[in-house]
Amino acid sequence: MKLAITIIAVLAAIYVLPAMGESAQFWSNQANGYFISGDFEKAAASYDKALEQEPNSTELWNNKGRTLGMMRRFDDAIACFDKSIAINASNPESSNLKGIALCRGLNRNREAIAIFDQILQTDPSYFDAWTGMGMALAGEGSLSGSLECFEKATQIKPQDPTAWNNKGVVLREMKRYQEALTCFNKAITIDSANDDYQKNRESTLQDMDQLPETAPRMNMQDLM
Repeated sequence: MKLAITIIAVLAAIYVLPAMGESAQFWSNQANGYFISGDFEKAAASYDKALEQEPNSTELWNNKGRTLGMMRRFDDAIACFDKSIAINASNPESSNLKGIALCRGLNRNREAIAIFDQILQTDPSYFDAWTGMGMALAGEGSLSGSLECFEKATQIKPQDPTAWNNKGVVLREMKRYQEALTCFNKAITIDSANDDYQKNRESTLQDMDQLPETAPRMNMQDLM
C-alpha cells in the first residue's frame, strides 16, 4: 500500500468537468487537471482558490487533502480532512482518507484503526475502510487480522485488483506462498498492465524456488 497512498488508488478518482468563468468549479477543474498531470503545488493553490468561493465544500477539502498527501504533507492533509468532517461528519470518505493518511503517512496505525472501525460499524460493506483497516493492522504486525480485512474486501469487490494484491502480500508474509500466488494471478488477470502485481508474483515464485535469484524481495510496503 504504497502511500502513493493509495491515498492514492483513492486519489485517482478526481475528474475534470466543464465550467465557465473563474467560478469555484473553474478553479476545481484547474486543480484537478494539475493533479492528474502531477503538478501538486499548482493543484493545491487552485483548490485554495475554489475554497475561497465554496468554503463548505467537502469535496474540495478532500481533494486538497489528497493533493497535500501526494506532497507528503500528511499533517496538512489531515487538517483538510478534519475540516471536511467538521462540515459533514456523516461522510465516510473524509474519515477514510484521514485514516489512510494516519496509517500510511504517519504510521499512526492505532488511531487509523479506530477510524476505520467506526466507519465499518456504520457501513460494514465500505470497501475502502476494509482495505484501510487491512493496511493499518499489517502496520501493527497483526497479519491474521489484516488478512481477514483483505478477504472481506475481495468479497465486496471481487473485481478490484488491489484487494487481491494486498491479500497476496499478507499471505506471502505468512509464508503461504501458493495462496499468495493465486491472489497475484487473480490481480494480474484483472489488471495485466500493473507492474507491481507482476513483480509480486515473481517474488513469490522465487520463494517457491521456481525462479532464479533475480526478482526483488517484497515487503509489507508492497501493499497498495
